[in-house]
Amino acid sequence: MMATNNTRQATWVAIGRFLAYAVGIVTPMIFSRFFTKGDYGTYKQVMYVYSTLLVVFMLGLPQSYSYFIPKHPLSKSKDIINKITLLFTGLGALFSIFLFLGAGAIASLLKNPDLETALKVFSPAPMLLLPTMGLDGIFASFKRTHLLAVYTIVTKILTVACMIIPVVCFRGNYIHAIIGFDVASLATCVIALAMRNIPVRGVPGEKSGVTYRDIFKFAIPLFHASIWGVIIASANQFFVSRYYGNEVFADFSNGYQELPFAAMVVAGVGTVLFPLFSKMDRDGKMTGEIYDTWNSSLVKSAKIIFPMLVFSVFFARLVMTCLYSNVYSASTIYFQIKNLGSLLYIIPFSPIILAIGRTRQYANVHLAIAVLIVLVEYLAVRIDSGPVIIAVISEFCQLLKIYLLMRIVSDYSGMSVARLIPGKKLGVILLASGVAGMSSYFIIRLLSVNKFILLALALALFCVIYYVLCRVLKIKYKEIVSDLLGEYVSPSLLKLIP
Repeated sequence: MMATNNTRQATWVAIGRFLAYAVGIVTPMIFSRFFTKGDYGTYKQVMYVYSTLLVVFMLGLPQSYSYFIPKHPLSKSKDIINKITLLFTGLGALFSIFLFLGAGAIASLLKNPDLETALKVFSPAPMLLLPTMGLDGIFASFKRTHLLAVYTIVTKILTVACMIIPVVCFRGNYIHAIIGFDVASLATCVIALAMRNIPVRGVPGEKSGVTYRDIFKFAIPLFHASIWGVIIASANQFFVSRYYGNEVFADFSNGYQELPFAAMVVAGVGTVLFPLFSKMDRDGKMTGEIYDTWNSSLVKSAKIIFPMLVFSVFFARLVMTCLYSNVYSASTIYFQIKNLGSLLYIIPFSPIILAIGRTRQYANVHLAIAVLIVLVEYLAVRIDSGPVIIAVISEFCQLLKIYLLMRIVSDYSGMSVARLIPGKKLGVILLASGVAGMSSYFIIRLLSVNKFILLALALALFCVIYYVLCRVLKIKYKEIVSDLLGEYVSPSLLKLIP
């Protein structure tokens, strides 16, 4: 029953993120066609600056909900939620002030004078959006992630509508799109504040005993890790943006991104596992229950994610041109590099490291990788290796970070890294995905039709070949389907599933 519940909770998170992405992808698809490449690059730089600084100004607090709520009775949860939300409100105000006053300096740093006005127009958004952070942790802690899915879908639709209507209907530019984002941020803030207390509505409130000092004691090491994480995640974007211009940055930012479906599954699993591990942790060791949950989550994630990633690598050019038009075919190589590296991103190391309180070690690993990635990428820029090498360096450093974090889990559990990762099971899934991808790629190359039809045919062919290989190699999906749909799936239908 627990497995089923956990799978369903993770699925609700993933569904919310998936539908949000499906709605959100409309924005770059439209903007890449309505804006010039330079204007689109400026818009992407605004979002890059926001996402980079957001991690810093969050101070590691979103994870605090998932850490403290499961450790306290329901009656004390409201007090914890109110305290963390108040902190977010103050940090959001500081973020907005910093963005408005520092817009000129940031524009100068990225060598784009148009960026200053754009950032000033954008500056109210952080003050409105930071109080909404961590909502997933609240709902996951109370196993109410279906509410998170509803919230995510509604707010994303609002955001997209507010941004694209001025552009499509009134021929507005990227400034008008940013104003639309500000308006949507206000609506998002109102909805989030109304929904955050739903799980504790009607429950008599009590003082939790959790002080602001307790919250910061947990969050500050995560804040340090966030700073280094910002450097790790954004160093490549900074070097490409500064040294290769906003048009190359537009190609890079469109392509160098994780396959969203994979990120949604990983985020859904992590959101659910964190409070679960926080409850399970006993006596500083990995119990059998934690290990079984870890292993099951890892294999299930691989079954969903590996085929998607492999398909995306083989058909990257089709995906990029269908999404962003032929103008952005140069984004293909970045997309392939990122998704190859993402094969190891499925390992759920963060939830268990944070749940067992190893936040300082977590931060130290991020510091080491941040220093390494800046030094190596700076050297690559100085010898003019090109933006593709920047992407390769970034992925190698990310994989090294994953290995070091796995060592933390290994030391805690008393198990080797090899034992923690079910290599044989993952290898079989990867083999089936690779064969299906290669076979469908060579067949599709023989066809000459519209690119959208070609992508649909490629996906259909890949699925058919992969299905056959799952039957042959005994890669089972019945358990996943049963966990999700339970009694709603008839036995006759289950027979058709590998």
